[in-house]
Amino acid sequence: MSVVVRGEPLAGPYLEGDARGWREALERLARGGLVIWVAFLAVVGVVALAGEQLAPYAPTAQDPVSRLLPPLAETRRGLHLLGTDPLGRDLLSAVIAATRLTLFIGAVATGVGAAIGVSLGMLAGYYGGKVDRLVSRLAEAQTAMPMFLVAIFFLTVLGPTVFNLLVILPTLVWPVFARVVRAETLRLRSSPFIEAAVATGCSDWTILWSHVLANVAPRIAVLAVIEVGHVMLAEAGLSFLGIGVQPPDTTWGLLIARGRPYLAVAWWLAIMPGVVLGLTVLSLNMLSRRFATEAGAAA
Repeated sequence: MSVVVRGEPLAGPYLEGDARGWREALERLARGGLVIWVAFLAVVGVVALAGEQLAPYAPTAQDPVSRLLPPLAETRRGLHLLGTDPLGRDLLSAVIAATRLTLFIGAVATGVGAAIGVSLGMLAGYYGGKVDRLVSRLAEAQTAMPMFLVAIFFLTVLGPTVFNLLVILPTLVWPVFARVVRAETLRLRSSPFIEAAVATGCSDWTILWSHVLANVAPRIAVLAVIEVGHVMLAEAGLSFLGIGVQPPDTTWGLLIARGRPYLAVAWWLAIMPGVVLGLTVLSLNMLSRRFATEAGAAA
């Protein structure tokens, strides 16, 4: 018989069925037809880490003789798989160079928003009362606001920098995390293992961060994967409007914006980065939806 010391957490966080089902869910994912989407995301991740080492040409190397060449065009420098831009720069190399910052903004902004939303959601669900009402009203008020327009105003006033993007983009996602985590915490608050933790003298901090968080982690992970794609689309929209990432930095959204004036004569400049962005977001959504289904089935 195990002995529980008063004031200490139970021997490891108690995990409900949905949290215990992570391994089974991942095993079914491997057999569930998502190999293509996972492989695509893996390639994108490797490209983001390796960066320019994988690029066939220097992203900024200009060749005016080779300007606006279509995909699969060959020049004296070699094959241009996605074509070239108005300055003769290789588009594939530019897409590869833009991958790291695109994923960085998506991941960091989502991480910041998740940290805020999860913390507020757990506090609201566990304590209830005034804390719950305050957090709920904040989330509802922000959800009711056209946050994309607020982001446009914010970036117009303070300037379109990567830091300012990382400040404003988390405000688009934290209410989603807060609402989901609040609902899960409300459900878990009356669970026997939470009551047992309270009876043994565990502090609220230990209960929230050791037991509640461990059980809502699968849903947080699913939400995070989805919201990374949403943030990437938001950044692309802001960059397309000219108030997102600015040169010399580059993202897929900025490449799409650069190609917009040439849609009639060089469609690949906007379409190719858009296809890469679309496939990445689609892969993230497919992975998160299937993982949510499998994790629920394993509960």
